Amino acid sequence: MEKFEIERQKYKPATIEYLLVAETPPKITSDRFFYFENVEKQDSLFLETMKCLYPSDTGKVNIKTIRANKKLFLDKFKNDGFYLIDSLEKPFESKYSSSQKIRLIIMGQNDLLMRIQNLCNSNTKIILIAASVYKANYQFLKDNKVNVINKELIDFPGSGGQEKFKNKLRRCFE
Repeated sequence: MEKFEIERQKYKPATIEYLLVAETPPKITSDRFFYFENVEKQDSLFLETMKCLYPSDTGKVNIKTIRANKKLFLDKFKNDGFYLIDSLEKPFESKYSSSQKIRLIIMGQNDLLMRIQNLCNSNTKIILIAASVYKANYQFLKDNKVNVINKELIDFPGSGGQEKFKNKLRRCFE
């Protein structure tokens, strides 16, 4: 997991305005990760997040161009106070059902809360991404006075969920 954390730290803002919390990092053998600068496929979370946050920069260019400029987008993301972490620091080791994922994420809630408290201040806005993350963590984090701003689950942007993801993420900034 060290290689993921090294890349993530390169793009950690001095002050985190918005903390996005996703599910888990990919398997350690993966060549894709939100913060990897050179990803050629299966990078939908990065792509759709950038399309949502920076429509004027991404609207008229193709995916290949966005990927070719990933470092620039990650710098912009950082400079605008955005940071992304995962609910769990280790990937799911096998295919789990939604309910199994939720149970595993619930088991890691105290660790997640501690990481959020170490990263954020009381003004940081937290956005939970993916149904499993929202269902497992929303109430727990609210009960612990964490500033979760999405009032509905935000679908993960894979397998046809890209438009739902962008629409729901945009609502967090209205």
